[in-house]
Amino acid sequence: MTRNDPIPGIDLADARLYATTDTDALFADLRREHPVFWHGPKSTEGFWSVTRHTDAVRVYRDPAAFSAEHGMTIDTVHGGPDPAAGRMLEVTDPPRHTRLRKVIGSLFTAGAVAALEPEIGRVVRRLLTEVRDADEPFDFVARVSSRMPARIAGVLLGLPDEDMDWIAEKTSQVFLSGSVPQVPGGPSPRAVAEQANADLLGYFAKLIQRRQQSGQGGGLIRQLLSESVNGESLTLPEVMVNSLNLAIAGTQTTRNTMAGALSALLRFPASYQALRDEPELIPSAVEEAVRWATPVRHVARTTIQDVEIGGRRIRAGEPVVVWAYSANRDEEVFRMPHVFDVRRHPNPHLGFARGTHSCLGAALARLQLRVAIRTLTELFADGEPAGPPVRTLSNFLAAYQELPVRLRAAEGSPPGCPATAENTVPSTTGAQP
Repeated sequence: MTRNDPIPGIDLADARLYATTDTDALFADLRREHPVFWHGPKSTEGFWSVTRHTDAVRVYRDPAAFSAEHGMTIDTVHGGPDPAAGRMLEVTDPPRHTRLRKVIGSLFTAGAVAALEPEIGRVVRRLLTEVRDADEPFDFVARVSSRMPARIAGVLLGLPDEDMDWIAEKTSQVFLSGSVPQVPGGPSPRAVAEQANADLLGYFAKLIQRRQQSGQGGGLIRQLLSESVNGESLTLPEVMVNSLNLAIAGTQTTRNTMAGALSALLRFPASYQALRDEPELIPSAVEEAVRWATPVRHVARTTIQDVEIGGRRIRAGEPVVVWAYSANRDEEVFRMPHVFDVRRHPNPHLGFARGTHSCLGAALARLQLRVAIRTLTELFADGEPAGPPVRTLSNFLAAYQELPVRLRAAEGSPPGCPATAENTVPSTTGAQP
């Protein structure tokens, strides 16, 4: 079969593309002309690209044809089976995936998530009142959006506060492979990513070992060690890699969605004012924030049988990349997709994926975003950019490295929380166990 790459001069795997190119226009053209196409080898080996919403949903919902066990990113899908396949939820197929999901999903019940709202509220209010009271331009990523989800992830997993900055930094480095140019004389991005992953695995291995020996410590790690399905508990390697997965998800995706949401609200000030005037719009604004930010640009799968999608025949064993960012801007599904609309309904975005691998932490992410937007619009009347944003150089994460902003305090906004040991959010370099 002849495979013609419709964009021979464009490399979707090159992170620099997303810093220099109008990818919204590029993906709009691809959805219209080449919704499913072969992307020839460039900086990586070749892969099939899926850009439309309907085809993306098909891939997500068909684990019998599209396997997650050979890696979930462009930079990992071309090797053999993922080292964590069969043990980590995100890179495991049914039926083993079903067992893992039952155990881990039992920890994210509606009651368990709702119980975190007071802590989330304290953290968010503390961070936002700090920047309000300083009354000066600040980097929203450094001061708010990176710190809030890291703090909550630590509470959720039962991790020491003083370790969370280190964990957040390492989880960011995990995604560097294939995403940034190599520094002359320094380690390659892939080496940095592999070392960060090894450091995190070592951290969780030591932490879990200590907790087994002492019987102390709480959070999801303790529950993962004790939970079972039909009398079968998770193995220690399963606890370790899934703790790592929860830490990565908890420190990265919500951070990136929060920053994307604020950037959009400053770009569309009428939406910000609407949320101040009509707080009941906040739940729909959360869904729009997830659609707009789509913090994970793509997800990779590998076909395990011959399959046809979008009129293209794909052979077993070939990599397929679903561009969720493109699917969330599909004109056939979303009216005026390039407008941030807090009233958008329905909003069938793919920010939390679909099907077997839909995000287990979606309810917690929604809660954090809901509390953050509510508190932001209570404390600040409006705002504006305070300098050019700096995007994270990545083909996988749609994220801001820096987002300088100036926010104007709302008249009569409630006072901040006193700085007590209970509600102070640490900002440290972190420490390994």
